[in-house]
Amino acid sequence: MVHRSSSSGLSVAVMGKQANKYNAQEGTLLLEWIKKVTGTNGIKTDGSADNFVAQLKDGTLLCKLALKLEPNSIKGVTDKASSTFQQMSNLELFIDFCRKQGVITQELFRAVDLVEARDLYSVCMTLNSLGRIMEKRGKTGPRRVSVHEIVNLPLADQLRIHDIKTF
Repeated sequence: MVHRSSSSGLSVAVMGKQANKYNAQEGTLLLEWIKKVTGTNGIKTDGSADNFVAQLKDGTLLCKLALKLEPNSIKGVTDKASSTFQQMSNLELFIDFCRKQGVITQELFRAVDLVEARDLYSVCMTLNSLGRIMEKRGKTGPRRVSVHEIVNLPLADQLRIHDIKTF
């Protein structure tokens, strides 16, 4: 097994910035959408980062979502993926499905982003993009965070937003 050295310096700052982009409310909305589409009752829809990763990490739920949106679109899904290799394989199947549905490359997450919980924001971006595409095709997409809510901004930035003048 390959082991990585622990992050330090700039990489710690970058990882912290990526972690701050994740929005638990958005995670909840996406998990609720997945639960609704798949009809899976065992899904915990708490949007905490830990739960978001726990629900999606092995890729089986995401593959189930893909199969509900487009039957027979994915083959070779490993149910109960226990090894990292199987998890990555399932996630790659889902990512390939998203690409074929029209999600642009810049909005696709990488399997390692979810398996190692590195960039959950990218996972949310992929799911939201897939949801928009499905809505255009007449299928149900995820609810979105209201535009009136201020999310993931430091307090100083939240206070400044009201001072910005629009013309």
